[in-house]
Formats: sequence, C-alpha cells, structure tokens
Amino acid sequence: MLPILDILKLLPWRLIGAAALALAVFVGGYRDGEQHVTARWDAEKAAQAQVVARQAAQVAAVTTHQSAINQEISNEFQTEKAAIVADRHHLLARVPRRVRHHTAAHSGTVPEVPAVAAGTDAAPTNPVPAAGQQADAATCEKLGEDAAQTTLMVVEFQKWYREQAGALGQTGQ
Repeated sequence: MLPILDILKLLPWRLIGAAALALAVFVGGYRDGEQHVTARWDAEKAAQAQVVARQAAQVAAVTTHQSAINQEISNEFQTEKAAIVADRHHLLARVPRRVRHHTAAHSGTVPEVPAVAAGTDAAPTNPVPAAGQQADAATCEKLGEDAAQTTLMVVEFQKWYREQAGALGQTGQ
C-alpha cells in the first residue's frame, strides 16, 4: 500500500482539482445553455405557429370576402339578365305579330336548309369586262357621292329611330 501512497503524493493535485472544477463549470454551463437554447427554440416555434395561424385566418377571410364579391356579382348579373329578359318580353308584346321575327323555334341555331343545292350558278366564260364596259367603273367622284348619300340615309334612319323610341316611351308611361 505504500507504493500507492507514494504515487498519490507525486500527482499534481492542484492541476487535477483545477481540471475537475473547470469540468464541473463546463457541464453546468452546458446544461444551462442547453435549456436556454431549448427554451428559445420552443419560443420561436410558438411564434411561427402564431404567424401561420394568422396567415391562415387572413387567407380564410380573403377567400370568404372574394366568395361574397363573386356571389354579389353573380346576383347582380342574374338580376340584370332577368330585367333585360323582362324588358324584351315587354317590348315584344308591343310589336305587331306580322313584324316579329321568331327566334324561339331555332333558339340561336342555324336554320335548316329545305333542299340540297343542285350546284352553283354558271359563271360567264369571260369575267373580265370589255373595254366599253369600263365607263361604269367607280371613280373618286362616284365613291364620294355614294358615301354622302349613305351618310344622309344613316342620319335619317337615326332620326326615325329616335322618333320611334320616343313614341314607345311615351305610350308606356
């Protein structure tokens, strides 16, 4: 047993004590640091969960708002459509039957052809006009005159339409 005591006496106890003290401080600090890091981690996870919850609530609110707007637009469209259809039926009731154009039978489809066409009309063998026929060709003066007459016809049609609309508006009140 004596040799063990001699060996123990030779050991640097101050160095071993300092190392043990440093190890104890390090382990204690590590545990406190680990708890601190874990607490910060949990706090950050909770904060992110709150942000996600707020964003989900905002998305739900925006979606609900958009659905309400879409429904409102759809309702307005259906109301306007019903008003237009009612006005159409009201106006059709005023138009004499001989003037009406019945579209209800076809409902927007192309009308049927009663018979198959036998062919096309025969074209002249020489469709290029002869030199004597070029006198009837359109000139700038002729085009200008035609445009002026067309403009006058459109203006007269607009006047007639306004008179008819005014007459219909006065009888309906």
